[in-house]
Amino acid sequence: MTSVMRSSAHLASRAGEGEQPQEIIPGMLLCAFLCLSVVAFKLTVVTATPLELHTGPQIALLGLGLIPAIGTMIYSRPARHRPRMASLYFTVALVPFSALAFGELGHVVSYLSRSQPFWDDLLAKGDEALGFDWVGMLGWANDHPVVSAMAYGIYMSAGFQSIMAPILLAGFGRYRALQVSTIALLLTLIVTYAIAWILPALGTYEFYGIDPSQHPNIAVRVASLHVPEIMGVRDGSILNISRLAPTGLITFPSFHAANAVLLAWALWHVPYLRYPGLILNGLMLVATPLHGSHFLVDVLAGALNAAIALATALILLKAAQRLWHQSVQVPRIHRPAKI
Repeated sequence: MTSVMRSSAHLASRAGEGEQPQEIIPGMLLCAFLCLSVVAFKLTVVTATPLELHTGPQIALLGLGLIPAIGTMIYSRPARHRPRMASLYFTVALVPFSALAFGELGHVVSYLSRSQPFWDDLLAKGDEALGFDWVGMLGWANDHPVVSAMAYGIYMSAGFQSIMAPILLAGFGRYRALQVSTIALLLTLIVTYAIAWILPALGTYEFYGIDPSQHPNIAVRVASLHVPEIMGVRDGSILNISRLAPTGLITFPSFHAANAVLLAWALWHVPYLRYPGLILNGLMLVATPLHGSHFLVDVLAGALNAAIALATALILLKAAQRLWHQSVQVPRIHRPAKI
């Protein structure tokens, strides 16, 4: 019995239960800063343009995020230090906060880039230089509907993985990996939208003029559903952006590809899911050009974006922790020596 208890204590220590309470707070504050910065940018653009955004849902999301954020702060206090609970609350809080920040940002970016030409032709030339034929791939997938259906399921697993990965990291005590992957996710989103502002594109399905009759055996997930949203915002026929688009509005770089890299990195830190996560998300990268209607260069750029974001997140988290430690450091009281 004693050996079992010692083993359990050792596993808990390895899982991160021995970390200091303040190790969780800097990452949470950094994520909050990134989200609020994006919210401030979005609201500034909406205020200065004809775009319309209902404040009710925004306030509701803010309130939904503040409730678990308070829980994070409570369980991060030294008196009630429970890092696993604090991390779970931290994960829950980021769902409404990220929705508040990035929910309508695609429409805002489409409006800001309305005077920019679409860059699909350049992206297609990039694929040509790499020897990748998107239309040929679509034809092959149509001839192999079972493979395409499996690719569809793998592509759609991103949503489920995005929910489960942070929960698993918190549950297994991988607090540092949780914070790094979350910060990297926010950085990836910010860079993705920033690039899309400069280099807007519509995607392969629209660029090559594909029609569903050309692939009767399969259904492509994204196709051209996002095009009316983008064109409506660009020509002014859509001004009320208080709604979610049916699909993502960003073509280059691919956020789905970036998310696959981030999820593979996060699951690498979860026991028993290291290699399954790597294989699953590697296959997601392969499925993204087809079901995301992405050029190959979109996928490569998205993967590179995620890799850079992970490296940057590590640096930012260390800096945030260092600043936090300096701010909460208690000065020592020097007592006179006894004679």
